[in-house]
This record gives sequence, structure tokens and C-alpha cells, in this order.
Amino acid sequence: MRLLTLSGGVYPSAPNEINFPQLPQRNLAELAQDLRLIFTYGKFNPVTFMRSEKMKVKNIISVALVTTGLIAGSISVTHADQTPLPAATNSAAYKAALEKYQIDILKYRIAVTKNAITYRVAMEKYNADWAIVLAKYEAGWKATWDQYLALHSAYNAKIVPIAAVRKAATDKADADFLAAIAVAGATNAQLDVALKAHNAAIEAAGIAFKSAVAALGPEPVKPTKPAELNKPAEPVKPVSPVKPVEPGKPSKDEKHK
Repeated sequence: MRLLTLSGGVYPSAPNEINFPQLPQRNLAELAQDLRLIFTYGKFNPVTFMRSEKMKVKNIISVALVTTGLIAGSISVTHADQTPLPAATNSAAYKAALEKYQIDILKYRIAVTKNAITYRVAMEKYNADWAIVLAKYEAGWKATWDQYLALHSAYNAKIVPIAAVRKAATDKADADFLAAIAVAGATNAQLDVALKAHNAAIEAAGIAFKSAVAALGPEPVKPTKPAELNKPAEPVKPVSPVKPVEPGKPSKDEKHK
């Protein structure tokens, strides 16, 4: 039996069966090279060879799995030991900020409502005070105007009979003139006398009217309305408080950083 020197060990070349020694771990390239050498220079039992190689692969996989598990466990333990629980910290900070915001927003709403009440009360008082001032102004002017109307009405009442006397004198002068010019065969001299008599009667009636009116005294003078009142400035609205800003919720990434 001759021996074949392969990468990783020495292989006997028996015609029926080859018992492979325990080989060190090899990569796929080395295993492929060994198979080429075996198929080229010797005969072997494929079943025995595959069974042996299968056991080697199982051993390699087992060792790899165990090693991987140990490494993963070590990494997990290391990661667990070194992470300082920032999620709990972020959650606690957000909770504290949210509680403070809820207190601040309540104070803000109370301040807004209080300002609204204060301004409404001030406006109501302002309008009431202005209504009183305006009523006094209008009442004073109305009294003056009403007094004027009363005096003017009394004055006109006195003029009514005087005007009636004038009208009667005027009506008589007109009638006398019309009767004079209606006479048949009236001469020009007669017509001229009738015209002059009419004019004299109308003038006399006017003079008598003016004299009688003057005797009543001066006519009541129409009063002048006083200047309009200047409305005072309205109350100033209270300064609105600054509305607090609601804190933002931490994201999932921030919770686990």
C-alpha cells in the first residue's frame, strides 16, 4: 500500500477502503484539493469517506455554534451592563415637563379669563359713564331748545291778531280800489285818486303792523347748539400672557439612545 501526501495529512491508497486519520480543520479549498488528489491517484470507499467528512463537519459546526453562542452572550451581557437606562430618564424628564406644562397652561387660561372679565367690567363702566355725560349734554341742549320754542310760540301767538288787523285793512283797500275803477264813465282823474288811495291804505296797514310788532319786544333768538362732546378714550385691553408651549413627546430613538 502506497501513501499519498495530501494537504493536511497522509492518506493510504487501498483498493477497497481507506480509513482517514483525524485531520485538522480545513477550509473548502483544501478539501476540494484533497478530493481531486484522491480521485486522481487512488481508489476509496465514498460512503466511508463521506461519513467521516460528515462527522468532521458536524464537529466543526458544533464548535462554531458553541463559540457563537458564547460570543453573543458576552456581547449581550456587556451591552446590558454598559447601557445606563436613558429611556427611563427621558420618560421621567418628559413626565416632569408635561406636569409643569399642565400647571402653566392652567395658569395661562385663568389669566386670560381674568383679563377678559376685567376688560369687560371696564368697558361696561366706560359706556355707562359716557351715557351719563351724553345724557346731561343732550338734556341741557333740549331744555334750551324747548325754552326757545316756547318763547317763539308765545311771540307768534301775539303777532297773530296784529297780522289779522293788517290783513283786514289790506282787504278793505283792495275792495275800495276795485269798486272805484268799476264805476262807469270814471275819468282819469277819478281813477288816479282811487289808485293813490289804495296805495296809501296798503302802506298805512303795513306801518301799523310793524308798529304793533315792535311793541311786542324783540323776537326770541334761536339758540346755538353747543359743541359736540369729545368721547374719552376707551379702556386699554390687558396685555395677554404668553401661552406656554406643550413639550414634545420623545421619539422611540430618543427613548433608547
